Amino acid sequence: MNQTFDFRRFTLVLRLHLFEHLRTYLMGIGVLVGVWILMLAPSTARTAHYSESIYRFHGILFSFILGGAGAWFASELFRVVSSPLRGIPYLTLPASQLEKYLVGLLMLLLFVPVFIGVFYTVEGICFFIINSRIPANEPHYQLLDLLGPNIPFDFRYLSWLTLPFFFLGSIYFTKVPFVKTSIIAFLIYFAIIFLNEFIIIQLFPARERYGSTPFVEVFFFQQTGGRYNVELTGIPKLIINAILLLVAPVLWFIAYVRFTEKEL
Repeated sequence: MNQTFDFRRFTLVLRLHLFEHLRTYLMGIGVLVGVWILMLAPSTARTAHYSESIYRFHGILFSFILGGAGAWFASELFRVVSSPLRGIPYLTLPASQLEKYLVGLLMLLLFVPVFIGVFYTVEGICFFIINSRIPANEPHYQLLDLLGPNIPFDFRYLSWLTLPFFFLGSIYFTKVPFVKTSIIAFLIYFAIIFLNEFIIIQLFPARERYGSTPFVEVFFFQQTGGRYNVELTGIPKLIINAILLLVAPVLWFIAYVRFTEKEL
């Protein structure tokens, strides 16, 4: 089979994928709309005044639901290759490995703007209802700034990282990929937290109550109510930032290599 990339073949495989799964995708969008309505309706019904806490609440919800929905969607993308009965006809399609892989990758990347669009639509309706009740002399709600401080960096990063991680899991595991990948994700997460805690204890044996972004910074709360931060600088900070940037591309590449092994 010709393994060179051909855009026309790629569009044909993409059209086939959409023809087979469009109804499922539309139902998934409907489920997302329902989930966001259920999550935002209670605060919409109760809120009659402006409060910054609403933005923090929406930011945390956005991170968790994006991570959960993205993980489920990613783990289902290559379910077709989980068994020989369905996998062999798919893998023998007259298209290159890269073209088939890019179709799944494109669907996963498109999930992000679709998810954001659904979120902003429901949030916009909720804020319109709330703003109609807020007194004119108070600030009114605007759509959540997804790059603002109301979504912590570690939440934003983990939400994005779930996509390639569970995408790899959908190719690597033949049975219940979502469950198996979730178990591995939690084990890695707790191992990182444990290692970070161990390093902090070694460096700061006598300390006040603190919080931290693993391997990047640690901040301490003093009894007087103040707070101070200790951050990495120089080469160590550069190394950590490079690792954080490279994790996702490395996972995409490993997923592609694993997919080509499936076809072999």
